Amino acid sequence: MWGMSVEHAAVPGRLRVRIAGLQGDDAACRSLEEAVKATGLFDRASARARTGSLIAEFTRQVPHETALDRLRSAVEAMAPLRESVPAKQPADGRRPDGRQPPASKPTRAGTADGSALRFSRGSLAEIERRFETDLKAGLSGEVARNRLKQHGPNALPEGQAASPLQLFMKQFESLPVVLLAGSAVVSVATGGVADAVATMAVVVVNGVLGYVTEGQAERTIRRLIDTSEQSCTLLRDGVECVLPARTIVPGDIMLLRPGHHVAADARLIAAKGLLIDESALTGESVPVMKYPGDDAPDARVLSALSNMVFAGTIVTAGSALAVVVATGADTQIAAIQHLADAAERPRAPVEQDLDDIGRRLVGLSLAACGVFFGVGWLRGYSVSVMLKDALALAVAAVPEGLPTVATTTMARGIRRMEKSGILIRRLDVVESLGALQTLCLDKTGTLTANTMAVAAVIAGSTRYDVERGRLVPAGGDGDGDALRALMEVMILNNEAQIDPVSGAVDPASSSATERALLQLALDCGEDISGLRAARPFTRFIEREDGRRYTTTVHEDAGGRFVTVKGSPAEVLSLCERHRDEAGLRPLTSADRTRIMATNDALASMPARVLAFASGAAGADPDDTQGLVWHGIAAMIDPLRPGSKDFIAALHRAGIATTLITGDQMATAQAVAEQLDLGQGAPIRVIDAGDLAALDPALLSRLATQAHAFARVSPQQKLAIVRAIQDSGRVVGMTGDGVNDGPALKAADVGIAMGQSGTNLARDVANVVIADDRLPTLVSAIAQGRTVYRNIRRSLEYLVTTNLSEIMVSIVEAVHGPGELETPMELLWINLVTDILPGLGLAMAEPDADVMDVPPRDGNGHIIPGRDATRMGIDASLIAAAALATHFRGLAQYGPGPQTRGMTFNTLVMSQLLYTLGAQRFEKGGGDDMQRLFANRTLDAALVGAIALQVLPFSVPWLRRLLGIAPMRLGDLAFSLAAAAVPVGFALARHALDAGPDRRGKEA
Repeated sequence: MWGMSVEHAAVPGRLRVRIAGLQGDDAACRSLEEAVKATGLFDRASARARTGSLIAEFTRQVPHETALDRLRSAVEAMAPLRESVPAKQPADGRRPDGRQPPASKPTRAGTADGSALRFSRGSLAEIERRFETDLKAGLSGEVARNRLKQHGPNALPEGQAASPLQLFMKQFESLPVVLLAGSAVVSVATGGVADAVATMAVVVVNGVLGYVTEGQAERTIRRLIDTSEQSCTLLRDGVECVLPARTIVPGDIMLLRPGHHVAADARLIAAKGLLIDESALTGESVPVMKYPGDDAPDARVLSALSNMVFAGTIVTAGSALAVVVATGADTQIAAIQHLADAAERPRAPVEQDLDDIGRRLVGLSLAACGVFFGVGWLRGYSVSVMLKDALALAVAAVPEGLPTVATTTMARGIRRMEKSGILIRRLDVVESLGALQTLCLDKTGTLTANTMAVAAVIAGSTRYDVERGRLVPAGGDGDGDALRALMEVMILNNEAQIDPVSGAVDPASSSATERALLQLALDCGEDISGLRAARPFTRFIEREDGRRYTTTVHEDAGGRFVTVKGSPAEVLSLCERHRDEAGLRPLTSADRTRIMATNDALASMPARVLAFASGAAGADPDDTQGLVWHGIAAMIDPLRPGSKDFIAALHRAGIATTLITGDQMATAQAVAEQLDLGQGAPIRVIDAGDLAALDPALLSRLATQAHAFARVSPQQKLAIVRAIQDSGRVVGMTGDGVNDGPALKAADVGIAMGQSGTNLARDVANVVIADDRLPTLVSAIAQGRTVYRNIRRSLEYLVTTNLSEIMVSIVEAVHGPGELETPMELLWINLVTDILPGLGLAMAEPDADVMDVPPRDGNGHIIPGRDATRMGIDASLIAAAALATHFRGLAQYGPGPQTRGMTFNTLVMSQLLYTLGAQRFEKGGGDDMQRLFANRTLDAALVGAIALQVLPFSVPWLRRLLGIAPMRLGDLAFSLAAAAVPVGFALARHALDAGPDRRGKEA
């Protein structure tokens, strides 16, 4: 909103405020004056462009606080929408964590400042002329057909899904894969065709694995998207007809009834008790009352446009006639979809980490090749020979197993998550889940079930809490007569029906509120059918603007009587008596005060509170007075089962949680307290109306400190997610509605509900919870963390072992001619020691503490400096073991196949044995020696790799290809003993590191 500050408020009935953004804008001043007058509270409004101030005058009896609230709403309505609020960036445009921000795209507003606002104003006669329609008969068939050709089908624009070829090619975009492909080209250029074929085979297998896994996930998610054709009821040529929703055109007249899906944006012509569920569009859980009128409030919030209905919403009660003003791409739901399409999701942390390590490997290999070539040139070796060997060394420096290990690990994580109902669109999302630092939570339909349930009932002077479908008095035995009278009104003044076949409440009958009340009566054993048969109703009067209660007229043996249900304040004003333990007695002022205090307490739960009363029917049921007050019922949108445990598990894992909802402040506050989002600290809730005036840097700080945001629009959800990302955090967003779409798309991890979610939410999310059970997300996060730990362990192993090969090659080049390993030897070493052991490390089961530690630091490197030092030491030990064998061979046999075979075997076996220590790298990971062989997959991989290592010494043609010779028994014993030294050192170091940790845990 435009920033508004009070300049003068000392005079009753007069306010002077300054509004940032108003100065110098005459057109905005005139519009603001109209908006302030349209509130109905202010007698005069004068905006001044020269000073940017506004003077508003109103009735002196109105408190200044009330006038300020109304004025603030009018100013908010005029505020230009901000599509996002980017935080201040460093000079190079990067975020604080070093990650590149997503590219911005132009977006268009998705709230009520477009066509919806334009057509909510003015008279129906103007709308009728504008769309050349007949409000009573609708369009003719011929006109409708011509308009359909002109405007196109009433359908949302379909986003372009990636083709199979695009999905396959995407698998080869990561830097490690590019490095492998480049090494294959180098191999061909230097005559190593066999090397190139083997390397490209690894690349292709990696690509196929990723393509198949992601393709299966995409097809599974697509099956969840509802593609059924919706229909709607229209007036065409004065005749009511049911037609496909795609055929609606501007100017059509829609008929709306309970259960109907609103198929287009429309202006109301007539309405009777119309309640619209706009939760998918706005996030507000309570249905909104709509009624026709020429002047809707000038507000940004869609639900405030009381004379408009919007595509994507549902009629929960009442009926209406509406003229269509926007279809297809011009609707509000399309504007939000456009905003979602324009949002860009940041690259996954693991993608950036692997590319970073790839760049480092390129630098390392180029440096090693330079040293290698320089040494050979100084020693007088042939330039052509040294160039070929240097290029072979460059190929050896690239870990062939890195892409395969990463892809296989994430693909395995996807398959595991699918078994628990978590569907993942992209491989790298698995690790992004594990890297989550903040999870933004939509309320309606995600944390809550988006249904209604009775939580408490007040009958007489007794409160009854609903526990497992039963009414339990809060104290004493309760008042049976008062409760019975309340339940009778609850049943009679109710449009919900009982299914005659199942005996349950018909889920298609009436609104969620009506069904919840009838469900309570059914659970309490009331004879619903018998009561309704004995007291049939003769008339039903729906609620409407200015009359917030429904009335039913009934007949029984005692004559005609009425029941009333609705707003507690209005129903109470109709009552003269109430029932308590002493029977019927007059309502006193003290009774009324007590009843309204109880109502306020229940409303702050938060709950929707309805009152119930009955009495004799007068001549005019609309003029109902002298009723008997029976009590009130409080209804809530209950939390999904397991929501509290889910939030507690996230907090234990060090993941911050932020509630983002379209509901009011009180609702957001209450839900945040129920879920303990503050973890014992006071709950901090921010009203979205205050967001636009905030400095971007301040918003970024507040977004990481707030526990909840209330009254949030789709654009503001997007701004909040981006603000948290700009603070350097990896952000997830859960949601089910259209209004969640932009934020779901922009989040690092967008998580949609599979059953209750809208098509748009499922389409833009990269994670879908198939059964809507949030607790399963905890296991998915644990799996994601495990994937990262395993990739990190595999990466450290691969880099350490490849570094040892570079060290050996450089020392051999320095020492003398003819001692170098052949290019085929280096390729064999990489294929045997990279892929199988790397996969074995990647298949480790989750550590016991995986969800008891904070998420990894998004600003840190995948290989921290202290680990790089340790890896350098271990690589030196492996190289030293191989060189010790090498020099022993030189002493006995001189340069040649015999020495080369000994060096080759020690290098391979020391790397394979080193994997036993690689799975125990992380300090604090435990020092129990049983863990040494706890990874059965790694054990099997080692056995397979050792078997492959035996082949070259057993198959003559393979020995010739590699340029090695068989070893004698003594040489083999020396080679294996040398190979065992590096892993022994690593295990000893780990035992020393784990000792202090163990003692600390015991203490």
